[in-house]
Amino acid sequence: SILVASGRLRAPGGFALQVQIMADSDSESEIPHTVTVDENGVKWGEDKFGKYRVEDRVWTMNEIRDHPMFMEDVPSDISDNPHLLALQNLIYDGQTPEQLAEHFRQLGNEAFRSSTNKVSNQNALMAYTKGLEMECKDKSLNSQLHSNRAAVSMRMKANDKAIDDCRRAIELDPKNTKAWFRGAKASEALGITEQGLKFCEGALETSPDDQQLKTLQSKLKKQFAKEQEQHRLRRKAEAAEQAEHSIATSSVKAVLEKRGVQVGPILFDVAMYFQGRQPEPYLASDAADAVQWPLLMLYDETCQSDFVEVFDERCALSEQFENMFPKDRRVDWDEEGKYVWDRLVAYLEHYPAHGSGTRMLRVKTDEPLQSALENLHVPKVLSIHVLVEGSGALESFCREHHIAP
Repeated sequence: SILVASGRLRAPGGFALQVQIMADSDSESEIPHTVTVDENGVKWGEDKFGKYRVEDRVWTMNEIRDHPMFMEDVPSDISDNPHLLALQNLIYDGQTPEQLAEHFRQLGNEAFRSSTNKVSNQNALMAYTKGLEMECKDKSLNSQLHSNRAAVSMRMKANDKAIDDCRRAIELDPKNTKAWFRGAKASEALGITEQGLKFCEGALETSPDDQQLKTLQSKLKKQFAKEQEQHRLRRKAEAAEQAEHSIATSSVKAVLEKRGVQVGPILFDVAMYFQGRQPEPYLASDAADAVQWPLLMLYDETCQSDFVEVFDERCALSEQFENMFPKDRRVDWDEEGKYVWDRLVAYLEHYPAHGSGTRMLRVKTDEPLQSALENLHVPKVLSIHVLVEGSGALESFCREHHIAP
């Protein structure tokens, strides 16, 4: 009978090494004439063929699994596998960096062309990267490796990485048309049209008659012109909006100055409540001398807050409170159910006429807010502290700010 052991080693580029070991089990086994043990405890036998080492240790499953003959995949780190290191040396020994770089370029090309699946892309990336690690002096070859790796990155939608490789490829070889073209395509995919046009121009310098390049350049020129027009219209709209805002700000300032009201910076961070331009007061649409304010309601006892985007100063705070804290429904954070609109008191935080810091002013919640703002220096987002009448939290608040309840 014949005992056959076979295995296949598969490398990232797709090549394979087939090994077969055969032994005739019917042949008569030779009995060694002598068996000796040396000083290191190693057994040695001798027969008609000569002296040989006697190995009594059997194969372990780990040794069988890690042997190249039985491997299904090559590990990324082979430093602990003497069999793979030996096979690697067979490939590398006697090869120049340029020959090795070319070898990995071909492996990468083979993997790239074989399929578009994840494994093929990974193998191609590994091969091209390994080729660049050979540190060969051939700039043209290194340029090809960078350009080819860019092609893999583009297939994987990693266009930013592709552009980096294209730049490096062009630095190494300005005549690498594929690198220019791939840089243009990757830029187009990222919406960087102006950069894509520059890549196109470089490609056409090396291949002025390439119809594919001309088509891409024409497409990018149209897109760039469209983007420029959109940019112009956006700038025009922004300028008009800014002019309108300046007029509105001046109008509000003039109205408030007649009442002795100054507007200062926002006291608390309200960025979580809005997007874009900071909130600020503006004139009501139905009256030339009425101002609508953004309010920040602060509930010191519970460390909660609410933002009211528009509050007409002709209204009383009690109207706002009644909407927010009706008697028949409590807010989620009010576990005791004590925040009811007609039990609430309000304090307006404002800047002092002289000195630093801020002061607190109790506001009559049943009167228009406009009357409370007269001759005050207030933040452009009014800060209203809301507490429950007769509560311990109100007493603590008043003591902290040195005011009467």
